Amino acid sequence: MTDELSAAWDRHADTYGRLFAPLTGFAARAMVSIAAPRLRPDASVLDIACGTGGLTVPAVERALRLGAGRVTATDFSPVMVEHTRRAVAALGAGEPTVRCEVHDGEALGFPDASFDAALSCFGIFLFRDRRAGWREAARVLRPGGTFATAVWMGPTDNAMLRHQMEPVGRALPPRLQRPPPKGTWQEVSTADALAAEVTEAGAFRDARVYPMRMTFAVGAWAELWDAMRDNPVMGAVLAQCDDDELARVRESVLGRFRELAGGDHQPLLMEAACNVLVATRA
Repeated sequence: MTDELSAAWDRHADTYGRLFAPLTGFAARAMVSIAAPRLRPDASVLDIACGTGGLTVPAVERALRLGAGRVTATDFSPVMVEHTRRAVAALGAGEPTVRCEVHDGEALGFPDASFDAALSCFGIFLFRDRRAGWREAARVLRPGGTFATAVWMGPTDNAMLRHQMEPVGRALPPRLQRPPPKGTWQEVSTADALAAEVTEAGAFRDARVYPMRMTFAVGAWAELWDAMRDNPVMGAVLAQCDDDELARVRESVLGRFRELAGGDHQPLLMEAACNVLVATRA
């Protein structure tokens, strides 16, 4: 991945940690619970695209509780890695239980068959080359190792995304209203598509997908607009708007949020939905 993209996620890290990590962290904790029955107590676990530590923290808590195992947290964003480092330090965890390192998930700097488990919560599905991410996860896993990942469902089945994307699409200028280009994450937003792509690209078998639904709640929901502009995915579209166009999109988005919340000073609650896939390295 490029240094420019890494820097964009660096800039987004604080906003992500404040607004979105409580939601993604809930899903990440569930992922660890879903994968746990497949893991030995002393399992070596790799977190790919660790973000602010939503998955690393429960993985480290498991290792501390069992008195065995180790966790390696990686992200191509140094600022995200630093967020994770601080989160696990608050648990009192250090080496050899946990290491936090900067790695590109499309080209991990680990030898083949280094880990018993590779987990990625809302990470690999956003890579510019997803298939490289699945392949790298498989490469660093030992045969029989466990892989797990979480991917958002598309806007049709995921109200959180629908309530963000629909008002943006409605207000975008005609020159920017076009279908998603080939290769975007929505290609793996369904259970069948996700299982098929992971199995084919990553040398995995016995893929099983667990649908999850949860509620995304935010008090100061006007902040979500700034977060959408700050997000490297949505922000790349919004950055193509001029000032007047951006103002129209902003009013469309905030109007939808205001309607859902029932007023400017009411909390906003939206249902979010994702698929959690667990598979075995062939």
